[in-house]
Order: sequence, then structure tokens, then C-alpha cells
Amino acid sequence: MKVGVIDSGAGGLTILNAIHKKLPYLDLLYLADDEFAPYGNKSLEQLENRLIQIGRFFEGEKASAIVVACNTATVTAIDALRANTSLPVIGVEPAVKPAFSISKQRKVAVLATPVTARSSRLNQLIDLWKADAQVSIMSSDSLAFDIDAWPETREKIEQTIHQLSVEMLEQQVDTLVLACTHYPLVKSLFEKELGSNCEIIEPSEGVTAQLERRLFHHYLDEMKMLTLSEKVSSVELCSSLGMNNMPRLMSWVSEPKGIVSQRAVKI
Repeated sequence: MKVGVIDSGAGGLTILNAIHKKLPYLDLLYLADDEFAPYGNKSLEQLENRLIQIGRFFEGEKASAIVVACNTATVTAIDALRANTSLPVIGVEPAVKPAFSISKQRKVAVLATPVTARSSRLNQLIDLWKADAQVSIMSSDSLAFDIDAWPETREKIEQTIHQLSVEMLEQQVDTLVLACTHYPLVKSLFEKELGSNCEIIEPSEGVTAQLERRLFHHYLDEMKMLTLSEKVSSVELCSSLGMNNMPRLMSWVSEPKGIVSQRAVKI
């Protein structure tokens, strides 16, 4: 069984790695939509049309489900994708609920791209779960895009994270929600700046659990057989920009031995 995973660049590999670890019998097809990146400066209509096209690509690849491993695409365009495909579609949402449940000082920061930070969906989630917590919604115009250009951009990324962390430390934030799938790739840099008194929450385990539930719901018999098998899964990496970024993508895959192909695709 093949699952398609989409992000604008490398960020969704944090989700792919979590899926590969927990559901090792699934074949995974990852699409880095580098040609259309960054998603954060695209209009709603552009993102909706792009996700519909990507859905058709995954259908052509015989995927059984699609994981939209991108916060920006989820909050802006996942409904359009779901309306145009019969495949199960799983999105990624900022993990604000667990953040509010563990925050001891009731001071939470949510770090997102500008599009996600402004989205009604994020603000609705915060209003639903924050209770008496103080919430700081923070954003960066460049961090996700710079992570895609790692390691050449490491110094710039470190400066950005330092500036954001100084603000969080001044506010005495004790829980940080990484509300972009790119950001967990540099989680260690946040940990270095914020120290052990700040918990850092990211969504990969929640997305993986939801994918598992949806697959069992739609493909019960096949999933039962897969869980009992000793099938070795494969990982395919695709980029809409060409092959130049493939070494960067491969460097973020936690089990690179599972990669069976790399290819450029046109969307």
C-alpha cells in the first residue's frame, strides 16, 4: 500500500520519518513541491489549484491516501483537495491542544509561517483549547524557506531562531508549538536557545496516528494483512523542481537505506 506525502520542500520529511517508523509496512511516495515554493506567498486560489493537481499526481501513482504534510497547505487548501479526490486525505494541524495541556506556567508560543499565523483555523484551535493560557502567535517570513536551503543557510537560520527565542524567553514561554513541518528539522537549535525549561511540541506523531486510523477505516482487510506481514517498505523521493535538491532531501530522511528511487516530476 502506497501513501503520498506532500510538502513545499523538505519539511514534510519530519512527517514521513514518523510514518516510516510507526507504520514500516507502508510504501511512501514523497513529493517536494520545490518549484511552487514557498507556499506562504501564494494566494488561496493558487494553493487550491496546486493541491488539486498534486492530488491527481498521487492518483496516477496509485496512492491509497494522501498526507498533506504542510501547515500552510492544510489550513488554506485541504478542503479543495478533499472535494476533488476520492482518496483519504490527512492534514497537519498545529499541536496546540497538547501544548496547552502540558504548559505549567500557562505561557505558550505558536511559531508558524505568516499564512498559518493569520489563518482562521489556527486562531479557532487556540480559542478552543487555550483556557486561561497566555498565547503568543509568532511567525517568520524566511525560516521555512531557509531550512530548504540547509546547510548553506545555517548561520541565517541560527540568527532567526536566536531572535525568536529571545522574544520567547522575555515572555517566559514554557511551551513552544512548532506549527510548520519544516521547523522540527532544526528542533535542536530551538532546544539550544530555549533550554530545558521550555517544552517543544510538533505534530508528526498525531498525523501518523490519524493516518493509521483512516487507513484501517478505508482498507481494513488490506491493513490487517500488512500488519501481519514482514514486508519491507520503500521510500520514493520526488521533486517538482528537478534533481538539484535531491541530496538535501535525502539528508533529512532518517532511514536513507529505504530510499529506492529519486526522480523529478512535472505537476
